[in-house]
This record gives sequence, structure tokens and C-alpha cells, in this order.
Amino acid sequence: MENVDLVISLEEIKAHLNIMEDFDLDDDLLERYAVVSIEVAQRHIGKTFAEEETATTIPFYPTIKVGCLMYIAHLYTNREITTDINQTIVPMTIKSLWEVYREPCIY
Repeated sequence: MENVDLVISLEEIKAHLNIMEDFDLDDDLLERYAVVSIEVAQRHIGKTFAEEETATTIPFYPTIKVGCLMYIAHLYTNREITTDINQTIVPMTIKSLWEVYREPCIY
């Protein structure tokens, strides 16, 4: 996706995280997390985001956006190297939002 800032705005991210708009110390970090969340969603779904749906692309549906916002929150909350719990997988709630857009495949 070429222009990520048009997909998930910094204002939307801050609203989702309950961060005051005038707090800007983490803006760069949040924007990087937005890029990462979109990359992870595209890889999970197996398609890239575009205006029109084709065999290899899919629109950035609101359900996908909510999953990305939740993934950004997950990364922001668990941004330290060490935690008391294993945080190496995408939480099930997020996966369930993206899963409906995956193409079934046989291995």
C-alpha cells in the first residue's frame, strides 16, 4: 500500500489508544506501528490493500482497520523486549477480524 497515512490516520490511532492529540512524543513510533500492522494484515490475509478487489488485492474494509488498530495497541502496550507473558503471536481477536478475508488454501 503506497500511502499508509490515508488508511489509518495518526488521529484515529491516538483516539483508539486514548492518547491526547497534543501528546506527540510517540507519534513516530505510532506511525511505524501503523505500517507494521498493515504489513502483518496483508501477509495474514494473503492480499495487498487497494481500491478495488481483484485476485491479489482487497479493499481496506472497516473490519480490517479495526484489527490493525487493535494490533497497533498490542504493539504499543507490549513494546518492551521482556514481559511476564509470551507475546510472540497475533492475539486471537485480531486474527478473527482478519481471518474472514483470507482465501482458503490447501497445502
